[in-house]
Formats: sequence, C-alpha cells, structure tokens
Amino acid sequence: MKKLLFTLLVIFTLADLSFGQATWTFVSTLPAPSPAINSISVVSQNIIWVCCAASGGAGRVYRTVNGGTTWQLKNTGLPSSANGYGISALDSLTCWVGNDVMSIWKTTDGGSSWTNQLTVSGSFTDGIKMFNANYGWIYADPIAVTGQPYVLRVTTNGGTTWTQNATAPISSTEYGIINAWDWTDSTHIWFGSANTTPNSTFAKVYRSTTGFAGTFTATSVTGTGGSQGCYYQAVGFINATSGLVGSSGSNLKKTTDGGVTYVSVANPPGYTSFAAMNMCSLKDGSGTIRAALDSGGTAVIWRTTNLGTSWVKENIPLQMSANTISHMQFLNANLGFASTGSSAGGVGSLGKYSNPSGIIGNNGNSPVSFKLKQNFPNPFNPGTTIEFDLPKADFVTIKVYNSVGREIATIVSERMYAGTYQVFFDASSLSSGLYFYKIITDNFTDTKKMLLVK
Repeated sequence: MKKLLFTLLVIFTLADLSFGQATWTFVSTLPAPSPAINSISVVSQNIIWVCCAASGGAGRVYRTVNGGTTWQLKNTGLPSSANGYGISALDSLTCWVGNDVMSIWKTTDGGSSWTNQLTVSGSFTDGIKMFNANYGWIYADPIAVTGQPYVLRVTTNGGTTWTQNATAPISSTEYGIINAWDWTDSTHIWFGSANTTPNSTFAKVYRSTTGFAGTFTATSVTGTGGSQGCYYQAVGFINATSGLVGSSGSNLKKTTDGGVTYVSVANPPGYTSFAAMNMCSLKDGSGTIRAALDSGGTAVIWRTTNLGTSWVKENIPLQMSANTISHMQFLNANLGFASTGSSAGGVGSLGKYSNPSGIIGNNGNSPVSFKLKQNFPNPFNPGTTIEFDLPKADFVTIKVYNSVGREIATIVSERMYAGTYQVFFDASSLSSGLYFYKIITDNFTDTKKMLLVK
C-alpha cells in the first residue's frame, strides 16, 4: 500500500474537552545507519523533513509524510560527505537544506533532485527559515572566528539570490551555533553565539528590532565557560520583550527588555551541571518555553510558563532520554516534535508531543446530520481536502480507492466527538485518474468521486 499524507483538523473553536493530556511518545528511529539528526522542519503533523550527520560517507536528508511512521531517504544530488545543518520545508515537495560547508540546496520534487543555490566557502550553516515560497533567511558562521561578518542572508525569490546583510555583526573569537535562534515576527530576531576563548566568562547574544536585513546589536551574556569556551546555544522568546537563553555551562538567563539585559534564573530542581541544547517557545500568550538539557549524557525536557521562576519536568521516552535532543518544533500547544542525535554519534530518532488520540474536541454547535462533502479543490494536484460532519460521537473510517476498487489508503480510523472535520489528502505518489473516498461510521456510509489531474 502506498503511504499517503493525511492531516486531520477540527475547524470549530478548540475548547477544553479532549481525549487526554498531551504527552511525549517515541515515534521512530531513522533507517540504518540511523544518523544523528541535526535539524528538523515540521510542516504538519504528517510532513517532516530532517537533515543528518554524514554517516558512512553519505550526507542524508529524510522525509516522512505519515508523521514519522516511515522515512524516505531524499539525498540524490546532495554533497556526499557534508553533514546536514539547517533545514526548512514548505510542503512534501519543496525544501531547503544547508550543511557544514555552507552550501544551500533546494528541491521542488520531494527530494528526488536538488539544486545548489549558494556556497560560502569557510562558513557553516546554523539555520534556514523559509516563510513562504519566496521569502526566507539564512543564519551562518563568519568565515573566520575573528574579523569577519556573520553570514546573514535574505531571499525574496525562493533562494535564486541570497542578499547579505550589509551591517552584519563582525565576529570576535566567535561563531554561530546550530538552531540557536528565534523570532517573534519579521522584525524581532535573536541568535546566540559561541565564544571560543577557553574558560571564557561570557558569550554574545545578538538581537535585531529592524528585521533580518536590519542592524543587529550584541549583549555579552555572562556564563560559565569550559576548555572550548562559552556557548549560548539555546534561545527562546515568547514575545518581543521576553525570553530565555541557555548555555553549554549550566547557565539559564532571562530578559524582559528584548535582550538588552539578561539576569540569571533558577535552574530546574536538582540540575546543577548541564548543557542547554535547544529551546522551543510558543507565541500563543501562554508564556511556554521548553528547554532541552543534556546532563551527564541523559536528555531531559523542562517547561516553564513564567520565564524560569518555576519549572515542570516533562516525561520523555527512554529512546529520547538516551540521546541528545537536537531540535524541537511545535505547531501548537498540543502538537510538537523533537529530534535526537549528537556529534558523538547518537542515534537519529523522532519524538512527538500530542494528545493520545491526536484529536481535540470542540464545544461548538454540533451538525444536525451526518454528511460527507465533496472534496476541494476537485480536480486536484496533488492535494485535496475532504470535509465531513458528525452530529454525535462515532467511530469513523475514511478509505480511498482507485478506479477498479482497490484500497489505496485508510486516512481516518478512530473515534471522534461531534463536529465538523477536514482531512487533507496528498496524492503526490499516485497517477492521474479517478479515485473514490468512502466514509464508514456505525450510523452512516457514503462514497464520493474525486479526480487527480497531473
């Protein structure tokens, strides 16, 4: 059976009613040799791209279209020995990826082929973010740790050209750090850095209030440096003024003035020695910031909603805690993902934060009858949305069949509350033709036609 993308969305206002408390669960390990994941790009609950360490002499990018149940290797044409760092995808077909030799690559065919867009010799990609098909940012190392500007580039044409920030900060015994950046809108951006001076007592955190192409200002944030220096490698902001940063030397700091000044916050209970590896913040007004820490080779995730005044430890599966958590991304308060891996050779895998059923109920007015609606758009290429109404709770199955009646996919199979729902169906791996989709409940059955035209 072909593996096909489906996304289930409740289109009423979300409310408190749910099937259970959101928790972390283990999803899967990447196919052998299971290379460490350095960066992830979460498009939806089903479409996720990851870039990995070069293992066995091959740089690797993987894509899943079923939430990590299975993975496809998508590295044809990429540099064979480069480690992947920084990745950003828009859908199942379009993705950008960087690496440790600072070359940027783009695919528009789901990774079947890649086009080189930019190379900056001597640099190292720390992060890529494409906000749409045209506009995006690259954050990368200066080509030397002293006297050279950071590579901060903007595209407005999908990466055909990348324009360097003319006032990018000049490094001084420092470089950037993978995934160590955050933003709250198009004008407020922050990124951390690594002070490479042994036993240094600070590292800079940069900020801009005038956009990625604007002026960045540095704050030297005090910290505990080791033999390799002091790194502020975890950054998370909840709004334009408030956020947290974390260091490689057990330091957690907060700011309430947009990053002009930072003060220490209490470490999570019982944690005195750790490296803050990554942060993920929500911009929904809840104040939620998650910090992924590495303590003695064991990964943990702590959550705060008050800038570190108090912390809540989140239970994570053994497969996650036994590896460094390299990157976290959340789609909303109840759905997020975390990747694992480390420079020491950790196994690349995926964890998921969600409600047990993956569905949240609603308390809006229920539909008065069962109804399966016509997909839209129709004809479609390659994706379409199927909408249906449930007047009461029921077990729902939706299947897709080809023109001769062979089952292609089961895209819904679970119990749901009353409500109106949408399913997004991606048929990018199918041929043009007529297909049927069928809903089955305890009280209702219906079938409709849809046409895929490529």
